[in-house]
Amino acid sequence: MKRSLNPESVPQPVAAPTGTPTTSLPRVIRMPDLQRIYPVGRTTIYELIKAGKLPRPVALSKRARGWVLAEIEECITKLKAEANHG
Repeated sequence: MKRSLNPESVPQPVAAPTGTPTTSLPRVIRMPDLQRIYPVGRTTIYELIKAGKLPRPVALSKRARGWVLAEIEECITKLKAEANHG
């Protein structure tokens, strides 16, 4: 027996109150994503962090760490510029 979906029983999304500024959270990436963007090994990534060429990861939970994507993109652009002019 197939049930028909009653539109009134489906929860509707709640809109933000009018006049309230909506801010989006920065996108955070984990190590595998970072290595896809900048294909180097984990050791090299941590050496770049130690040298101040990549930002330190932020704590996502007790054990999980990640990087703010916008900060990583900015640093990688600088690293590539240094490699091309260096």
